[in-house]
Amino acid sequence: MINWGGGGIPLIFLAGLGHTAHVFDEFAPQLTDKYYVFGITRRGFGESSQPDSGYSLSTLVEDIHNVIDSLGVGKVVVVGHSLGGDEMTLLAKKYPEDVRALIYIEAAYNRVSARDSLFRYQVPETPIPKPSKMDSSSAEAYRDYYARVNGVTMPLSEIKTMYSWTTDGRFNGSKTPGRIYGQITGSLRDPDYSGINIPALAIYATQYAVTELFIDYYTCDSTTQQAMRIYHEAALRIDKLSRDYFRIRMIQGRVVEVKGAGHSLYITHAEETLSAIRTFLYEVLYLPLRNM
Repeated sequence: MINWGGGGIPLIFLAGLGHTAHVFDEFAPQLTDKYYVFGITRRGFGESSQPDSGYSLSTLVEDIHNVIDSLGVGKVVVVGHSLGGDEMTLLAKKYPEDVRALIYIEAAYNRVSARDSLFRYQVPETPIPKPSKMDSSSAEAYRDYYARVNGVTMPLSEIKTMYSWTTDGRFNGSKTPGRIYGQITGSLRDPDYSGINIPALAIYATQYAVTELFIDYYTCDSTTQQAMRIYHEAALRIDKLSRDYFRIRMIQGRVVEVKGAGHSLYITHAEETLSAIRTFLYEVLYLPLRNM
């Protein structure tokens, strides 16, 4: 767990699959002026333990509940990216006494339905360039490589925590074995928002370019580019289904769309994301008190 400090109503950040709480090291501290901000790294990743089992969504939620209980700070606002949204939804259903509000950052998606819908479309396979000897020479160099192949520059602290490093500082592979990823993704289901009657914000990246899905689009031949465009257009349509589902099913839900942003918009579009969060929290936590 990371404690970024601050004071006031507590905020708990949950990272997406594969990442640790350090992925928010440049974003979360910007909220410490008004909130007490923490981050949780789920089991199996970063510096968290790696037991042989316990990677179902329900067990991960129990972990989050236990951390919140151990903090002794009362109800929290949960902010989750990607997989963090699946955890948040189940946490709010199982432990409503833990949660004051929910903030989904590219995290309120019908994952199973979306996956099944996209199966009918061909995913153009283009090889991801392996890191060179120079790319693997240090955490800083590997961060630059990661940015080239993923289009996002992660905090250096996240790169250092996600991966293993040799004693002389060279990249030495992922800390997390593939079996853990498989166990987590195998337990996912479409979200059930029924019965969740607390304020909830879903921030979505919309109208993103084809290069968000295929960063090497402009280096591919015309046939591959056409397949990429078809898949991209299908993904945009299917994403909208999740947004509509959230709007209809989440009783106190509201949606903010950041046009042209990608999945890691809290990094690439930090100002817009932060503004949406601040406005939401002011309106649902502080404005009602001022109007009493």
